[in-house]
This record gives sequence, C-alpha cells and structure tokens, in this order.
Amino acid sequence: MQQSMQISKSVRHFTKHLFLISKVQIERGKAREDVYSHLSKMRKSIIRMSLTYSDLDRLKQKIDNLISWERKYAQYFRPEDDEKQELKNHIRALEGELSNEKEEKFRIMGEHDERLNELTDSLESVKHRLSHLMMEKAKRNNRLKILEEKISHKVDSKDYYGR
Repeated sequence: MQQSMQISKSVRHFTKHLFLISKVQIERGKAREDVYSHLSKMRKSIIRMSLTYSDLDRLKQKIDNLISWERKYAQYFRPEDDEKQELKNHIRALEGELSNEKEEKFRIMGEHDERLNELTDSLESVKHRLSHLMMEKAKRNNRLKILEEKISHKVDSKDYYGR
C-alpha cells in the first residue's frame, strides 16, 4: 500500500515537472521566434530607412522576455552543486540506516514472537500435565475413600478393640 502511494506520488511529481518543462520549452520557442521575426522586420526597416525608437524598445522588451524564458528553462537543467549532492548522499545514508533499523526491528519482533509461542506451548503443556495429575489425585483419593469404607465395614471396630 505504501509502495503504491509512493509510486503514484513519484508519477505525479514526474508528470508535473514534465508539463512545467514542456510549457517553458514552448514559451521559450515562441519568444525566440518573436525576437527573430522582429529582427527580420528591423532589417527590412533599416533597408527602407524607416526604423523608429519604438521598434528598438519593443526589441529590447522581446529580448528580455526571451532571456527570462531561457532562465526558466535552464533552471530545470542546471548542474547540481556539491552541497546539494552531499545532502542527497546524507539523506540516502540515513534512509539506508532507517531500513536497516526496520529490518532489525522486524527480526527482533519475529524472535520475540517465536519465544512467546514457545512459552505459550510450554504453559499449555504444564496446564495439561497439572490437570492430568489433579485428575489422578482425585481418582486416588476416591479409591482410598472406597477402600477405607470397605475396610471399616468388614472390620467392626467394637469387636476389634474389645469393647
């Protein structure tokens, strides 16, 4: 159950990043095309000598837009720094220790369960033996009582003691 939740969480994470990267990639391409088309128009304007300051301002704005989309795109593919890698390695080590501790805990729990089952079986055996011995004692007491009755009927105590 936990593994399926972890898989679905990782799939959601992957698809989210996939959609974000694809959106940035598309917008980056649009911004690049926009800059190239504006540059093409400016070339034609230079040839006709009809270039204005607003054309330059629009070009500057489009270049800034392209740069921002390039930054967003590069953000997803930047190389990791050493500190991040150290932290990731530390997290992996801690996860390994945690899994080892869980395995040790399950092993100890298994040993305790086995020992508990052995003790329960021993206790049941002792109870059964005690029950058997108590029945034997009751039978013996019953036989002794019957034997005493037989002896007391056969022997008259008045005759025996001479009274």
